[in-house]
Amino acid sequence: MFLDLREQAASDPLDIGDSTQLTPVELAAALQNWRDRMVSEHASARVFAGFFDKLLRAGLPRRSLDMARAGIDEELAHAVLCARVLAALGGDPHAPLPDPLPQVERHEDASPIEAVLRDAISIGACSETVAVALVGAEREQAGSPGLRDVLDQILADEVGHARLGWKLLDDLLPATDTPTRRRLSAYLVAVLEHQLAFHAPFLDMPAMTDRGVAFGAPDGPSNWRVFVHTMT
Repeated sequence: MFLDLREQAASDPLDIGDSTQLTPVELAAALQNWRDRMVSEHASARVFAGFFDKLLRAGLPRRSLDMARAGIDEELAHAVLCARVLAALGGDPHAPLPDPLPQVERHEDASPIEAVLRDAISIGACSETVAVALVGAEREQAGSPGLRDVLDQILADEVGHARLGWKLLDDLLPATDTPTRRRLSAYLVAVLEHQLAFHAPFLDMPAMTDRGVAFGAPDGPSNWRVFVHTMT
């Protein structure tokens, strides 16, 4: 299976400034980063679809349902934004999807409310909160107004996704009983382990020049520090 966003990228070209100044190493790193993000953002739509289903089964208010449903569309839109940057850098917005696709946790061993709280922890309080920090740092170093606009759009949506998770925890956690809290504490350990494993590739990435970072080439040491600081 392939994710093909060439048509969407070509229909709305993006001006991100002159990337011809990049060295081959910097350009390759930037292209790989935007390609990986394109696929990751697209996959995140499935995660929010699963989150929406859990909120629906738990009978939660319409506002929470609307925010989760908006998350589906926003993650798909982020994939197109990444595809447009990839095309602007001279890349091909066409990439294989993971096979099989990562499983979306259903939490069938939990009550509907506990299932929602697990997703609120893993998606909003962890994954999306880390994304806010990483995208925010990247936005500060963007090398052109066009690229900064892309990151502004992504950042605004990620802030909303993180807030949904924290709001659900604020609203629902006080009413949970002690056994549920203990299970959620154990689940949090697994979530933190997943976050460490997911972001560990930063440790193998080299430091990148300011010129490369300005076009989206990841700086491994800096990104790892942002991740650790945020999770701490």
